[in-house]
Amino acid sequence: MADVQADRRLLTSARAGLLDGGGVLPGVRGRVAASWRRSVARGVDPAAIANRYHPDLDFGSRLVRCALPVIEHLVEQLADVPVCVALTDDRARLLVRRDTAPSIGRLADGNHFAQGFGYGEETVGTNGVGTVLESGESVHIVGAEHFVERLHEYACAGAPVRDPLTGRIEGVLDISCRSDHSSPVLHSLVRSSAARIQEGLLRDRDPAQQALFDAYSRIDARGRRAVLAVGDRTVLTNVRVQTLLDPGDLIALQDHMRFVMRRTPSTDAWVDLPSGTRVRLRGTTVAAGPADAGMVGTVSVPRDDDAAAGRRPGGGPGRGSPAWRAAWTTVTGALREEPCAVLVLGEAGSGRTRMLTDADRSVHGPGQVVTLDPEQVAAAPGAVVTGLRGPGDGRLLVLRDVDRLPDGVLGPLTTALEDARLRPGLRIAATAGDDTGRGPAYDALLARFRRSASVPPLRNRSGDLPVLAAGLLAELAPHREVRLAPAALRTLARHGWPGNVTELRAALDAALRRRPVGSIEPTDLPGSCQSAPRSTLRAVDQAERDTIVAALRDAAGNRKAAATALGLARSTLYRKIRQYGITD
Repeated sequence: MADVQADRRLLTSARAGLLDGGGVLPGVRGRVAASWRRSVARGVDPAAIANRYHPDLDFGSRLVRCALPVIEHLVEQLADVPVCVALTDDRARLLVRRDTAPSIGRLADGNHFAQGFGYGEETVGTNGVGTVLESGESVHIVGAEHFVERLHEYACAGAPVRDPLTGRIEGVLDISCRSDHSSPVLHSLVRSSAARIQEGLLRDRDPAQQALFDAYSRIDARGRRAVLAVGDRTVLTNVRVQTLLDPGDLIALQDHMRFVMRRTPSTDAWVDLPSGTRVRLRGTTVAAGPADAGMVGTVSVPRDDDAAAGRRPGGGPGRGSPAWRAAWTTVTGALREEPCAVLVLGEAGSGRTRMLTDADRSVHGPGQVVTLDPEQVAAAPGAVVTGLRGPGDGRLLVLRDVDRLPDGVLGPLTTALEDARLRPGLRIAATAGDDTGRGPAYDALLARFRRSASVPPLRNRSGDLPVLAAGLLAELAPHREVRLAPAALRTLARHGWPGNVTELRAALDAALRRRPVGSIEPTDLPGSCQSAPRSTLRAVDQAERDTIVAALRDAAGNRKAAATALGLARSTLYRKIRQYGITD
């Protein structure tokens, strides 16, 4: 008993020090200390429970259905100990509570630990429900380890209940009691019981999920391969896939597999991903009766020289800025649509046409691309589609710089694009400058496009410069040992690039004429690259600007929504828009 009281005094003292602004928490377990700090940062009141009731919860959900037998069994096991056994959803809201004694039930009610109430860390601080959801692991919180004083008389053991297919936390199983009845056995018991609920979830799948899971398990059991399975509502990945791909690439690959599985029973193809990684996907569609359950496949990164270490130079992949990735995702999504009509906006030389052709290759594989300049379109605007020979299948038609077309051409071109919808399999794309305020005829032309994306200028994504420059060098000097010295790369990073990627290509071409092999030094670069713009942003500012541009684009220019997404006050966002010269 003396040890218990000593521990309580130590914890109470450490918590008081934290509330007074102290940083060191001697004698406090690391997970508890981290939770306390989160509670302080969120402004949780240490003297009161400020949770609220949620009236519209699903108390008959699949999770509840699978958990009830386990909970009832727990109540029987612990009948001689006054405990509460509770189940919450993935937002810490209580769905079920069973008590072994009326006395513990009354205490729980007094602390709003009841069906429908939330017990997240953001309102109740450190506890056996909210802390599980924050950490993703089971916890045993005893006495004064709770952040809120009213809970110091209690102990709670909680464990996450995960979907066995996706690994996602569906809810939390919790056992709570008075602290003098606490035992480490409760922690073991709650973990084993959560595992039994997960087994119930596994048995409670629909046939399509079962078929997909079985196919995934068979391939994954062979070992040493990156395996993933994708259904309409299910994604399964092993550790190798998660290590191989970053989250953005993984989402893009999942979208690609959903697109492919509706069109072919199997695939063995190279896929270009937003970060620049090129992977080989070998996939097979999984059937569940008359319907398709999804696709299961293996992923590998090339190692041979022909695959260029998984990078495609110069195109959509190889760019990592948020704004570029957002544009790439929009364009690849548009190219999967039927009919397809996508408009790519941006400054001249920013890589709009290259993005379209690389994205089309990524989605549809090698195919015919027809590119028409404004002069070619103006010569016969009504024949841009009818002039193509043969069927449209597998073709991408790119109309470049439609903003440069004369007014008299816009009407016939608009009509021709409307008629193009009758050409099955023909994908229509166009590029234009960012200024779309030209007049009704131009607006009517733009209305023929179903999706649009904006390619950021090179000066706004200098973080992409190393990979982009390496890719351009590989194109300009294939099979040659040539590279940029670090000093040369720093010189390029300081330049403003008014001519965008086109100017960068020209600069590297000039440097290669001076030094055809070996390490390109700053003195090899043309004089236009040697002077930096008057105002050069720091790397952190460039990253912030890219993030703001991406948020504005995601919010369709709505500054209030963008500020909310960024976690900024609107006045702060407006100031930064002016500071960085962002136009939306």
